[in-house]
Amino acid sequence: MRILVAGGGVSGLATAVALGARGHHVLVLEQRPVLTEGGAGIRLAPEDFRLLGRLGVGDAVRERSLTIDEFRTMDGTTEEPVGTVALPVRHGDGRAAHATAHRLDVHEPLLEACWELDAVRLCPDSRVVGYAEHGESVVAALADGRSVTGDALVLTGAARSVVRGDARWADDAPPELLAVYHTVIPMELMADHWQDGPATSWAGPGWHLSHYPLPDSRYLSLSVTRRRHTEAELDGARVDLEHVLAFPEIGYAARNVLTTGSHWRAWTLPGRTAGARRRARGRVALVAEGAEPPRPLEASGLQHALADALGLATSWDASDDDTFRRLADYDTRRPDRAPDAARASCGA
Repeated sequence: MRILVAGGGVSGLATAVALGARGHHVLVLEQRPVLTEGGAGIRLAPEDFRLLGRLGVGDAVRERSLTIDEFRTMDGTTEEPVGTVALPVRHGDGRAAHATAHRLDVHEPLLEACWELDAVRLCPDSRVVGYAEHGESVVAALADGRSVTGDALVLTGAARSVVRGDARWADDAPPELLAVYHTVIPMELMADHWQDGPATSWAGPGWHLSHYPLPDSRYLSLSVTRRRHTEAELDGARVDLEHVLAFPEIGYAARNVLTTGSHWRAWTLPGRTAGARRRARGRVALVAEGAEPPRPLEASGLQHALADALGLATSWDASDDDTFRRLADYDTRRPDRAPDAARASCGA
């Protein structure tokens, strides 16, 4: 059997590794000419490292990451501190339980793991724009007019937009959409008290902002999430500072942090849903769709993507050779996700 995975970002490669390591044949279809990731940052919690370890890349990611030992929450309107949480170091081996990394620091170890798996094949310049099911197969339509046939299709990353507005998925309540803006700032542009500061989140009405140092301590990752997004799909679009600054009731200090950023990119992501959203229909499955995002959303749903990738692989092994049963099992399998200590303690 052959499983098509649309998207060669972190979630797509995690899915390919989870399935390929079990001997399932996987074809990764990536729209970009080169499989890589942008410069946005990720804040890694203990559960992220546990899931990355199950994929065989936990140590490689940890070696690239920067330990963080404190998380601070600020009121983005009044500029008053809400709380500070000391983040623990894992006892025994002294390794960091919490850390930060570039997305590339997670993507590259997963890419190397894919290269080592004979069952995984990577195909750049292959953007999936639609699909059709025919009997015992599913056909993915590519932007250049080609088509690829497999036994199942997994939509990850931006490729999940293929099912938005699709009548076959229309009976599900649509999720709230979030607009997420990312940039990376040279550390010397930041005020001195932020250069050596902890991971910080600013919370405002319908938005939150977060920033933290990245592994070489020369850059600061800055991200903003706006809830109830009603505009067009963003999917990595470049946006200017004026667009990013359009937030209600943002305080002077939080605005000053935002104005240090340039070269912004934006994505539209699913937010909270009223209930459990379907993750599979027929021969098609979604990874990290409709999951409640972390707050703040630095990881862009990293933990949900990793858990879904591993859950899909577990369902593939738990069921017989019937693709429908495998995906139905995945659809109903809702793995427990451990809460991030900072979110649990600060309510961030």
